[in-house]
Amino acid sequence: MTEPRGRQLLPGQTSRVHVYDLETRTSRVLFESSSLLVEAPNVLDDGRILLNGGGDLWLLPLPPLGTVLDETALVPVPMPGVPEINNDHVLDHSDGSVVVSARNGELYRVPLPDGGSAEQLTDTTTALPTTRKFYLHGIAPDGSALAAIVGERTEDGVWTTDVASVDPATGEPTFLTRDAFPDDGCTITPVGGTWLFNTERFTPGTAQLATVWPGHADPVRITNDDRVNWFPHLSPDGSHLLYLSYEPGVQGHPADHRVELRLLPGALVRGARIAVEPETLVTLDGGQGTVNVPPWSPDSRWFAYCDYPVAP
Repeated sequence: MTEPRGRQLLPGQTSRVHVYDLETRTSRVLFESSSLLVEAPNVLDDGRILLNGGGDLWLLPLPPLGTVLDETALVPVPMPGVPEINNDHVLDHSDGSVVVSARNGELYRVPLPDGGSAEQLTDTTTALPTTRKFYLHGIAPDGSALAAIVGERTEDGVWTTDVASVDPATGEPTFLTRDAFPDDGCTITPVGGTWLFNTERFTPGTAQLATVWPGHADPVRITNDDRVNWFPHLSPDGSHLLYLSYEPGVQGHPADHRVELRLLPGALVRGARIAVEPETLVTLDGGQGTVNVPPWSPDSRWFAYCDYPVAP
């Protein structure tokens, strides 16, 4: 019996895509499906939303106000030669492509918007004393580096996740972290070239947001609370830092939790020491799949996110 591709909806669960307008502090539903679980929205330059679902890539047009689309509106992005993908995919605005993470641990470049033959960027089959997998979360604005989490499992079964800059020409990683602390959600910011990620190095067992400034080696803590904070995303204009926040005690970034989308000033990423409380924009049922990858519109006025409510 063939296993289903991608994550599956629970009984009575729906998959929805929203956009949140920063000026009005309001959101609206664009898409809802009770048959296909879609995840991790990116926003193209023309406003269309890129999603993964069922192990494939899909484009969703922005509907008129008051219209909610379903799975029949999704346009598939052909990726011949690419195996099933997960929800770690990022737009490369330097050439109009998307780089996707496949479940086999490799990264592939796919042309957009019409899809086509993909280029494999990494090769985890080379002789290493570890099992290696790449999980993409960001791309430098000029396309010169891929921000990826590199997972490695040694022969004695120890699994680590570290932040790395991956050369898209060679697929070789240059590690920014190399330690026993779990790291994830890394990205290169569009303003200043700083690195953002979440890490448990400050409070073991509780992920917090951190940044590494150019020319520095040590991460600087951004969030400092008892919540579990993941997936930092700086807006393209550098003004806003969006992230996903779980309740205290959550391990990893699981699905089907009551989570918050929170906002902080983008100046914190550049080193400003501001005493400011995060603003909770949305409380929703989600987590895994909600904002795993950069969800901002190119003009920084709105972002997209997913939630997964279950009917009573």
